[in-house]
Amino acid sequence: MTDTPPEVQARFDDLMRQRSGSERVRMMSDMFDFAKALVLSNLRETHPHATIGELRVLLLDRLYPDEIDPVQRANVVMRLRGEEQPNT
Repeated sequence: MTDTPPEVQARFDDLMRQRSGSERVRMMSDMFDFAKALVLSNLRETHPHATIGELRVLLLDRLYPDEIDPVQRANVVMRLRGEEQPNT
C-alpha cells in the first residue's frame, strides 16, 4: 500500500536512478545508521539501567527478531555481551 501519487513516485525513481551505485549505498547506510540511533535512543529510555552488552542484545532483537536461528542467536548474544564462548 502506498499513498504516494504515481507521478511523485516516478519522479523519485528517476532521481534515484541518476545517483551512482555508491551514492545509493551511502544513502542507505546513512538511513540505517539513523534508524539504529533512533532505536538505541528508545532502548536507553525504556531500559535505563541496561549495560552496553544488554543494549546490543536488545538492538539485535529489535532489528532482527526472526532472522537468526536459536543456536546462532545464542552465540551472537554471548559475543555481544562480551562473554567467552565454550570450546566446540
